[in-house]
Amino acid sequence: MNYNCAHFGGDAGAIQSVIVAAHSDNKTGWAKPVDILLFQEVTSATVGTLQTAVNSAAPVGTTYARATFTTSSGEDASAGAQCAFYRVQTVSETASAHVDIFTGAGRNADRWRFKLNGYSSSAASLYVYSAHLKASLGFEDDRETGALAIRLNANSIGAGVRAIYVGDFNIYVNTESAYLAFLAAGNGRGNDALGTGSWSGSSNAWKHTQSPRLASGALVGGGMDDRFDFHLMTDQLSDGEGLSVIASTYRSLGNDGNHYNIAINTGANTYYPLERSRSNALASALFNASDHIPVLVDYQVPAVMAATIGAIAPRVIQGANLTATVAVQNVVVVATNIGSDELDYTVSGVAGLIGGASSGIAPLAPAVANAVFSVNTGTIGVLEVEAQVTSSSEAVQNGAIVLPTSCVVLSRAKPSWQSTSLVTSITVPLSIATGSSPVNFDVPLHNYGWQSLQSKLDADFISFPAGSALSRVGGLPMSVAGTPGLLHLRLNPVGLPIGLTTINATLLTSDEDIPGEGDGSLSLSIAVTVGDQSQPGDINGDGVVDATDLAILLAQWGGPGSADIDHSGVVDGNDLATLLGNWG
Repeated sequence: MNYNCAHFGGDAGAIQSVIVAAHSDNKTGWAKPVDILLFQEVTSATVGTLQTAVNSAAPVGTTYARATFTTSSGEDASAGAQCAFYRVQTVSETASAHVDIFTGAGRNADRWRFKLNGYSSSAASLYVYSAHLKASLGFEDDRETGALAIRLNANSIGAGVRAIYVGDFNIYVNTESAYLAFLAAGNGRGNDALGTGSWSGSSNAWKHTQSPRLASGALVGGGMDDRFDFHLMTDQLSDGEGLSVIASTYRSLGNDGNHYNIAINTGANTYYPLERSRSNALASALFNASDHIPVLVDYQVPAVMAATIGAIAPRVIQGANLTATVAVQNVVVVATNIGSDELDYTVSGVAGLIGGASSGIAPLAPAVANAVFSVNTGTIGVLEVEAQVTSSSEAVQNGAIVLPTSCVVLSRAKPSWQSTSLVTSITVPLSIATGSSPVNFDVPLHNYGWQSLQSKLDADFISFPAGSALSRVGGLPMSVAGTPGLLHLRLNPVGLPIGLTTINATLLTSDEDIPGEGDGSLSLSIAVTVGDQSQPGDINGDGVVDATDLAILLAQWGGPGSADIDHSGVVDGNDLATLLGNWG
């Protein structure tokens, strides 16, 4: 906000009311507290009163600090100096950047540098020049001298300077040399948001800022017929990128365009078309406060990028179809969606991700833009995944974000009936006496060669022939790792013939329940010998443990077979000891 408070020649309470109205002004469709307030004609005797008015008008939760203030007896005698206040929640002053610039007529323009809080880029800061140039017709050269002094200072900052020129310039027409000096080519070239055409006459009444009263006295009268108060901005603040003016937000507070050459509170005021009493109250405050009315302009702020990578499965099987989602959003806090610059972003996979870069415009939070990448699960081991999000938006905060995550890629489980080799088919011998009761027995299930980067093994289902004498007892072994799981089976011999009967079964297995799990199967045959004198070690079922059985056992040594008396999955010394213990 830019406001000539007329050295407090008006009513101090009315000035406070005008500031309150500026904070709540929703002429543009939204309202927010003013972040930078600039005043002209402030003397050493009235700056304290102005400070009180600013503090008293501040909305709840906002605090204003006075920026560097300089004046002198000469400036006080020439109507007063420039004064700035900034909202500490959003803006900070770089005090070392303040300078006074002599503009003639005993007056200085002030230059401040303000930085937006929460941003590290220098492009999120701006210079603000406030001036009160010599008044009245016939002093055009003096005003040009002041404008040139300001431009000289701005030009010296360098190319791409972000600067605003505000104040009571007392410029009468758009062809005046001071106005053209602000718009002239150079590093600090100014732009007029209202265009460079004429602002004279009733058709341009909505642009006028002086005077809201007719009669002169302590305050100048004459009615609303001049655009003396300006707000110009350099190219970098006019390009729609980063910190930049929002089109169509330049307005003269309380000016409804229907009060040309009359007081602003004459008759009805329709500044807020549907709120007549509110408009009239504002017009009354403007009439009593000063012989100028404020100029308000809104600026968009740079984007603030936030990005996250969604959690991926901590364990997967090699070759699993796995994706990682990167979510990007603009988390800047603004009063309206157009209050932020757009957030242009690119997401690319730095490690462990497959696919090209994904680009777009991220929405304001809580909405998000998602980029989905495939995770490369082709190599067994710990997989470090990393995505990088960058933004090319001007002055964006958090313009480069690295997002790491990780998972473990496992080899497939290896279902086997043996621990020493991969055996997918086995025959288990079982000898029982005629008339025996049902017999429970266990068959070991191995995850062959298991190590930490191998999936655990689940037994999912076992199938038997219809009407089989075999059945399952209890649950199937799950999460088999280095220790074998036991397949609990039961044989009901009722109805089995004397001699050898072979019953076949199929065990279906799978990897542990993680992405990429696969299936497997094992074949199992139970060779049941039913005889009257069945003994452990009677491998051929002839009713006696003898040399024939020993020969069979030795022939099957080290592998699976009917001589696996203890059903360990391998014919070994334990089986030999059992056979010899039952010899004869």
